[in-house]
Amino acid sequence: MFKNIVFDLGGVVLGRDFNRFDEIVGDYFSFFRQDKFPDYWHDFDRGTCTKQEVAEALSADAGVSIEEANGLIDKVLELLSEVPETCDLVRRLKEAGCRCYILSNMPKEYWAEIEKFPVAKYFDGAVISSHEHLLKPERAIYERLLERYDLNPAETLFTDDKKTNLLAAETLGISTIHFASPDTTPEEIYHLATE
Repeated sequence: MFKNIVFDLGGVVLGRDFNRFDEIVGDYFSFFRQDKFPDYWHDFDRGTCTKQEVAEALSADAGVSIEEANGLIDKVLELLSEVPETCDLVRRLKEAGCRCYILSNMPKEYWAEIEKFPVAKYFDGAVISSHEHLLKPERAIYERLLERYDLNPAETLFTDDKKTNLLAAETLGISTIHFASPDTTPEEIYHLATE
């Protein structure tokens, strides 16, 4: 049984329709399907470079104008949608008395829009990489989460779609579960949290 459930955003709470994604921006953002992102995107997630700087780097990488690159960056956000199974899980966990948190690598510009998604109201707090100038899987971002919300690692379960992020959390005594599929993982999380 866990009192605190911590969620990654991309690939867990929010998803992409990769058919639409590939059709519209996939050629420019193929790194979203890989573990290694370009340095400029890590800097964007860390909050140490601006959207304009990312657009300039993407423009150079992809051979498109800076205006087109800016449009592509905006389109990535537009293609995000809530994962219904996870959103239902968050609601059920709250009803069961659990506290729910977000720990995500996310640019400030994206977070400002994601906070408006209906599921956001169910979370008790969030640690966003661009606000902290830290990234998962750096140890300090997990420590920030635990300290800010006074979470006991032994009472905390973290789910992420990237295993490297889970391993880092485990070094602090946080239990983890790999978010492998919205079809099965939400039920596994619910049972771990409530039984």
